[in-house]
Amino acid sequence: MSSQQESEALLAAAREAVFVFDEARTFIDANPAGCRLLGLSARDLLGRRLDDFLEPGLDLETAWRSFLQSGELAGELQVIRLDGEVRHVEYSATARFVAGRHLAILRDIASRKREEAERAELRQREQLRLRETETLLAVSRALSSTLDPTETMRRVGREIARALGADMVGAYLADVARERLWPVAGYHVPPELLDDFRRFPIPIKGHPAIEEAWADRRAVWTDDMPGDPRVDPEALRRFPHQSDLFVPIRVKDRAVGGFFVIWWTARRSFTEWEIRVLQGISDLAGIFLENAQLYRETAEANRAKDEFLATLSHELRNPMGAIAGALGVLDLPGVRPEAAERARAVIRRQIANFSRLMDDLLDVSRLTSGKTTPFARVALDLAAAVQAVVDVMGLARRTAGREVSVELAPVWVDADPSRIEQIITNLIGNALKYTPPGGRVTVRVSAEDGAAALTVADTGVGIAADVIHRVFELFVQGERPLDRADGGLGIGLTLVKALVELHGGSVTAASEGPGRGATFTVRLPSIVPPSDGRAAARPARAPVVPRRVLIVEDNADAREMLGTALASAGHEVCEADTGTAALDAAARFRPDVGLIDIGLPGVDGYEVARRLRATDDGKRMLLVALTGYGQPEDRRRARAAGFDAHLTKPVLPEQLAEVLTDGASEKQD
Repeated sequence: MSSQQESEALLAAAREAVFVFDEARTFIDANPAGCRLLGLSARDLLGRRLDDFLEPGLDLETAWRSFLQSGELAGELQVIRLDGEVRHVEYSATARFVAGRHLAILRDIASRKREEAERAELRQREQLRLRETETLLAVSRALSSTLDPTETMRRVGREIARALGADMVGAYLADVARERLWPVAGYHVPPELLDDFRRFPIPIKGHPAIEEAWADRRAVWTDDMPGDPRVDPEALRRFPHQSDLFVPIRVKDRAVGGFFVIWWTARRSFTEWEIRVLQGISDLAGIFLENAQLYRETAEANRAKDEFLATLSHELRNPMGAIAGALGVLDLPGVRPEAAERARAVIRRQIANFSRLMDDLLDVSRLTSGKTTPFARVALDLAAAVQAVVDVMGLARRTAGREVSVELAPVWVDADPSRIEQIITNLIGNALKYTPPGGRVTVRVSAEDGAAALTVADTGVGIAADVIHRVFELFVQGERPLDRADGGLGIGLTLVKALVELHGGSVTAASEGPGRGATFTVRLPSIVPPSDGRAAARPARAPVVPRRVLIVEDNADAREMLGTALASAGHEVCEADTGTAALDAAARFRPDVGLIDIGLPGVDGYEVARRLRATDDGKRMLLVALTGYGQPEDRRRARAAGFDAHLTKPVLPEQLAEVLTDGASEKQD
């Protein structure tokens, strides 16, 4: 076979479409794949111009001149077959590969475009789900933040208006006879219509739209109030508007009221997602109304727990979203080293956020139940502790967009360093949380009448008079600025108050009202500075000694990552995913250390520890409990089962290194 014949055979077998054009952009050759792409035989295709198959509106002349000048061109475009079918293609073209001839290779990427469209649709659905969750969480907070039904309905109306971009929202409840809807709260009601709004009920019977919503327990809407025969003429006369949506409030699937959502001039249609969100909001309102009497009769703590759970899910989602985004960056092909390192830094910061959140939850549980862990008090320079916290917050970019100034005078206290750091972090973090970008936070430490005074003042949103006396109560939170990215569980100030009082001090809050900022002042008993002017330094940590470590964890991902971290640190690792497998592995592997998850299927971690301790090898082994439960009772139970140490998940590498070093040394001693 000649070289030309081989080339022709190769061209015919190619899966990509190959075309040859002349200077007039006329097809003078095409392989079979090219003919299939354009839906024409070679005889019908040759002699036609490329222009006949390109999408309208394309500036072909400019592109052609650029192509001839540069000699090559690549990209994506749409080709249109004579039967009208559009094909997405990826092309690569070479100008004048021989005199007067131009070569183009086209690849059909329809499947890839479909996949991209599916991914885009999936992202859109995920974004809608996220928006739906955020909206319902905001409504949950509104429902749980007051025991007054009227105020709650007004706040729900506000959230509906924000979610749908409405001009006005009215909340209504049915009378006893269930014949009319009476207004109970309104959001953005124009002043000139306020009297009519308060006095004018909406009929249920004889109002086709309301009867429809009432019977079907679903939202009804119109974008043509004047022309819709279902509209009540008197309501339209009193409240002339263009678009209207009514969603019933249900209690145990029985309609008891509803929300009217109004647009004065806009003709507004609605998506299924918007209707679903609105119905979800209305259902939340119905749940509140069903339990309103119970809310008024039960203690404030029970109401606050519901708000706390909603806020907790929100707070957990924030670091989870950041970690997911960072992992997405790390999975990108060809990601730059600096971008990868930033992504890893995000993951490290967010894991620290998770740990801090869990620690706060455990702390508040201990403090509110009176089960505090002993303090490790040392002589501490409060000013130095404040400076260290401010420095760490700056490095973590928590102060971004706000001016943070410090005015620090050395003053010494007898305190637990970790608890003092917790107090400082919560106070400054709270100030940053409620101070919009461009604001200022000032931190002062001074000596006042035998006390060490720590003052954190901000220029943020301030505190209303009816809230300020409750700011140290559990789960109480003030109004947040809309552009604030930080979250919070409403437990930080409760922890501050409890920890300060356990140190023999006091904390107060002051504000001149909304928009005027807030000031928090902590006073602790001061002490005479140590003679050398420094607190006792911590002893240097012993170097890491390689050990044989048995990991017992039923979560495969957690087990793998823990094993990787330990192996990277030089330890020899053996893994087991059940209690029974752990006992068998211990007999073979004879580990120095056992890291054992408590919540194992079948034989739990406590029983594994007890059985190991009953063996000769187990008596010398360092046993460390891994668990998501960190209460004092959990620690006592772990000790009783034979564990030497207790680590609460997530376990950070430095915590693990500390336990392996200190714990193993103690076992040897």
